[in-house]
Amino acid sequence: MAEEKRMNSREYDEGVKVQFVPVGRQRREWMWKARDESNTITISGQRFDSLSDAVRDARTQITGLADDGHDDPDDDGPIVA
Repeated sequence: MAEEKRMNSREYDEGVKVQFVPVGRQRREWMWKARDESNTITISGQRFDSLSDAVRDARTQITGLADDGHDDPDDDGPIVA
């Protein structure tokens, strides 16, 4: 379980840690939760059909970056380590 939690979280350059959580009855939808250095928590408030959609939304909401035009949904780009 700890390994799964580590795999489903990302830390952004601004010191924001984002955790991606499977939700729903079948655990097939995803939400994200973010916590910054001051312990402020932000929750996506929306369910996503795929983890890549949740990552893309978190990246946009947290860093303020727009979609860079890449069509590959599995490409996390340079922002997600």
